[in-house]
Amino acid sequence: MDELAALLTGAAARDALARRDIAAVFRILRDSGVSQVRIARATGQRESEVSEILAGRRVQSVAVLERIADGVGVPRGWMGLAYSAGLEPEPAPPRHVLTEAQTRAIMIDQATTVLATVVWGAPPCAPATRVRAKGAPTPVPSRVGTADVTRVAATTDRLSRLAGDLGGIPLTDALTAHTRAGEALLGATMSEPVRRRLLVALSDAHRIAGSAASGAGLRNLAREHYSRSMECGCAGGDRRRVVVNLAHLGSLELRAEPSEALRFFQLGAAAAPTRLTRAVLQYDCALALGMLGLAEDALRELRWAAESFESASEETRPWEGFATALPHVEGRTYLALGRFDRAAVAFAAAAEGASHAVVCTVNNSALLAAAQLRCGELRSGLTTAAQVITLTRSLRSVRLRDGLKPLHEAAAARRESACQDLGRELARLRGAA
Repeated sequence: MDELAALLTGAAARDALARRDIAAVFRILRDSGVSQVRIARATGQRESEVSEILAGRRVQSVAVLERIADGVGVPRGWMGLAYSAGLEPEPAPPRHVLTEAQTRAIMIDQATTVLATVVWGAPPCAPATRVRAKGAPTPVPSRVGTADVTRVAATTDRLSRLAGDLGGIPLTDALTAHTRAGEALLGATMSEPVRRRLLVALSDAHRIAGSAASGAGLRNLAREHYSRSMECGCAGGDRRRVVVNLAHLGSLELRAEPSEALRFFQLGAAAAPTRLTRAVLQYDCALALGMLGLAEDALRELRWAAESFESASEETRPWEGFATALPHVEGRTYLALGRFDRAAVAFAAAAEGASHAVVCTVNNSALLAAAQLRCGELRSGLTTAAQVITLTRSLRSVRLRDGLKPLHEAAAARRESACQDLGRELARLRGAA
């Protein structure tokens, strides 16, 4: 694949190409380190034309669009342009577009059906035709200022809290749409300081979207969001956000390939800009080492992580609920090493830490219950497990239900009837999405 085309395979780039938003395409290339001069040469344009497009001028000419697609090395079909005979499949026939009157009639039909079902208990006739929601580019202001960036950050925070309380499945589409709308702002005119702040805000938005996608079991989408979050953080001059995304990328690989996860964590620890960030990655390294069965190395890494954390006592904590994060990872490390008493202490501290997210509460409590059962603290373990089951039923998260595996295994390993009953209930719960 061409070098420029390789930079345009992510979700944001593919969406921009599909919408023929050339300004967004050029920004993605520029934010990846491609100069305007190189973009101009590749696409057969003057550098001043590239600057105008980046400033918001729309490209309407099909001939120019085709030249740009060929210049950056992407298939013309990605932009809905003509296909080259023998090289690409024929495009799908255009869908029939409903008129306003037809859409209105269908919606009235739907409303009548719903009301009839509510009033009489059954629809009066066959099910109504479904009206499909149609996507449309988000309107972008001609100039973006600090207030626009603040709104992006505030929306990210609100959606993040909803994802923490409801699970990743209900919020993944909303967060992905939010990142798409935020990316569109990069095509507007703005000062360089505002652009940097916007890129940092977009880094956060993509990171939260990646976390939701991971919770929904959409690992490839999560990778795309985390990768784009790294790019935005780098372009915005925020190395800490780049490193944090390395931790998230490592976490995606942790269960299946702990050795690959360890590489992400070690790379992040080496590049960490602050002692506190380094401590986070060192804790992650300890967990990966523990999952690999390297007890001595894992315990040594835990000591180093604790020392880094202590030396960073004056640093501002990077996010709300940070106090729960490190003991959570410490507990998982001890759990992997079979040191269940130490794991129970760590998970108890994590469960008691301040966090708004129900997902975090369930995760920590489930692991605490597993450690308690492994230690023989049956009463405490069963009580904690009952609370976990009640909360889990209110959430929709593939990752969270998959995370009940240690508790399920701990319950199944006990011979007591109450533990066996718990194991069967957890099996049913894990099977539901």
